[in-house]
Amino acid sequence: MIKRCFLTGEFVFYATSRAKRPHSFKRPQIKEVPKEFCPFCVENVHMTPGVLYATNDNKIRIVPNKYPFIDSDEKDFGIHDVLIDTDIHEEKMHNFSDEHMHRLMRVIQKRFSELEKTESIKYVQVFKNQGRDAGASQSHSHWQITALSVVPLKMEHLINVLRSYYYEHDRNCYLCNLEFGTRIVEENEHFISYLPADGKFAYGMDILPKRHIATIDDFTDNELLSFGIILRNSLKRLTTLLDGISYNVCLYSAPHSGDYKDFFHFYAQIIPRIGHMAGFEFSTGCYINSVLPEDGAKALREAKEDEPT
Repeated sequence: MIKRCFLTGEFVFYATSRAKRPHSFKRPQIKEVPKEFCPFCVENVHMTPGVLYATNDNKIRIVPNKYPFIDSDEKDFGIHDVLIDTDIHEEKMHNFSDEHMHRLMRVIQKRFSELEKTESIKYVQVFKNQGRDAGASQSHSHWQITALSVVPLKMEHLINVLRSYYYEHDRNCYLCNLEFGTRIVEENEHFISYLPADGKFAYGMDILPKRHIATIDDFTDNELLSFGIILRNSLKRLTTLLDGISYNVCLYSAPHSGDYKDFFHFYAQIIPRIGHMAGFEFSTGCYINSVLPEDGAKALREAKEDEPT
């Protein structure tokens, strides 16, 4: 079966027989950095370039990235932060409490808003790499926040696709009009977690606000709470189903410099890192997904019955 992802234009080949390959997913041998050498533990704050923000109890902190890919001293201005989301060295986000997730989302919103107001910044990207296969260089749970002087090509493409749909469909938002069928994983008052019908990644979930919101900066406090809970719950389902899985979380907000709020709809993406991109993906720009969205959603819904180890 072949589908084309509406938002990105990329082709997805659904090949369920490939899920039987022995290397599709193996629980990795996780090597935790000892606390005494971890730069993200509170007692090792001297290992970071400083502290930009910290909650009163130091449970959540923002520090400058020690190895930024871009910084404010360069001609092409940018900011690269690390958000340390827990003071407990071994704790992972799928085990955070409701209250802690709420505080975390408030911190993300606050820093996002600050960076968007910074001169020369055109786009802010918030993302999380969890696990070595997802690109994390430190085992202590953390996020990264980048503020750029350019709008990336992927975001430009999303804006153009959503703008075209909006004006071609009597000023209706594409994501507001989605039909989810049996692909819903979980929902609450304000958000829905689901597998896209044209998803590129096995068990990959999107989280969508039920209200039309273009940016996380526009979330109410209740929506921040609901978003944190459904994000945590979705990750708990994933890590229950695939113990030890590495994953990425990406938050997509409209750039502040532009009239995008009518047609751009905020969404979060959870990308499980199952298998690796290889010659076919690199040479064609296409993706191979070994799990049909309906089957993946069913497995994730049922995964809540157990707790991750």
